[in-house]
Amino acid sequence: MRHSPSSTLPSDRTTNRVQSLQSRLRWKHDHDRLRLLRCPVMDRALSLALCLALFMITRCAACNLDQCTRIYNMKMEEEGIPGPEATPAFCSVLSAYGHCVHGTTRSCRGNLKYHTTVSLLNPLKVRYNCTKHGGGGTHTRPHGAHLPPAPPQAPPQCTFHGRHRFRHCGLFGDPHLKTFHNEYQTCRVRGAWPLIDNPYLAVQVTNDPVLEGSLATATTKVTIIIKGRSTPCTTEKTYEATADAPLPSTFIDGSYRSGPEDGVVIAAGAEVHPGGHQRVEIYLRYIETTLLVRRVGKYLAFSAKLPEELVESSMQDDDNLQLCTRGCPLAERLDLVRARGHVVSWEAALAQCRNTEELSNDIVNNLTDYYLDWCVFDAMTAGVGFEFTAAAHSAQADVLRMDPSSLQNRTVPLHLEQTVPSRGFALQRLSSVLALLLVFLYRLMC
Repeated sequence: MRHSPSSTLPSDRTTNRVQSLQSRLRWKHDHDRLRLLRCPVMDRALSLALCLALFMITRCAACNLDQCTRIYNMKMEEEGIPGPEATPAFCSVLSAYGHCVHGTTRSCRGNLKYHTTVSLLNPLKVRYNCTKHGGGGTHTRPHGAHLPPAPPQAPPQCTFHGRHRFRHCGLFGDPHLKTFHNEYQTCRVRGAWPLIDNPYLAVQVTNDPVLEGSLATATTKVTIIIKGRSTPCTTEKTYEATADAPLPSTFIDGSYRSGPEDGVVIAAGAEVHPGGHQRVEIYLRYIETTLLVRRVGKYLAFSAKLPEELVESSMQDDDNLQLCTRGCPLAERLDLVRARGHVVSWEAALAQCRNTEELSNDIVNNLTDYYLDWCVFDAMTAGVGFEFTAAAHSAQADVLRMDPSSLQNRTVPLHLEQTVPSRGFALQRLSSVLALLLVFLYRLMC
């Protein structure tokens, strides 16, 4: 049975209902988006400025790397190429893909997927013989290739000549952050967030909720990119660690060193401690940088020691969103008293944090300062256990090694069970103070 064009169209009443429903859905989406960006700041002017800044960030140009991948797949289908192969046609597609990827450098500079893709382009060109005239050529064996190659000599720029003043950044627990500028924060930061991004390396962490319904999250993945495009001291290397598997003792390509005279080295093997605690260290000799990844139980922790010059140069970038340099956004920060859980009491959590019987000797220390507060917060939020005590001790051990002068040796912990005043009470107190101030000014002037 054939239908006339008009019989297949909805009535005007149905059309109006659909348009009304779409309008309400768009309003709800925008309303929810703005509600998520709402900032808990009492000063309305500061709150408005912060919300506008966060809104502008969400509107920034996104990384277009996926668009390049779609074009690559489309070209492969058009050319009838089933997969990578040593043919001029594939090399042409790969070259076009490389140009597209490099064209996204500005918008993708903080995206670790971009840096991983860039690090794989040159090996693909070499593997499929695309280094000569777009592919198709054959590699000729150089004269004397049967002789072992001489070890590469490090160029002068691969020796560190800085001021030998360093900054430390660390992240562990639910998660707790110490920035390069000795700011101490507990943050929500769910999902993937950049910790460090400079011309030499990039570090990103992924955080997932500790318990359903809790604001606290914990680090479950650490990705480190050693960049090779801006230095002759190493080739591009990627290191990935996940909380559900033992720490790898090599980069993802199976190597554990790179560059002339071992410009980049991973500490031999994963150092295993009692209770499943593992530790891997990456050392970048040419910039005198140490990166340390720990796995304690089912969570990861990270520490870094960088030259002061690198940290200062990162601060000059207004678009810098790195947690180690800028800290967590205000809307992502948690107050220890308001956000702590109630799985165990403050006293039980404190007793567990001071118990070091199950810890290995290299991380045992008397918890002080924020590391004591953070250990108690984690235990109250997720329950008493070895993991949180070991994570806090490990983090403080890293600070004692990399930045000991930042510790104040405060042994009295913050009492996380103190009463939290309500918002209405706080506003009432503020109103009373303002009223007294007005009375005082009136009497003074009159």
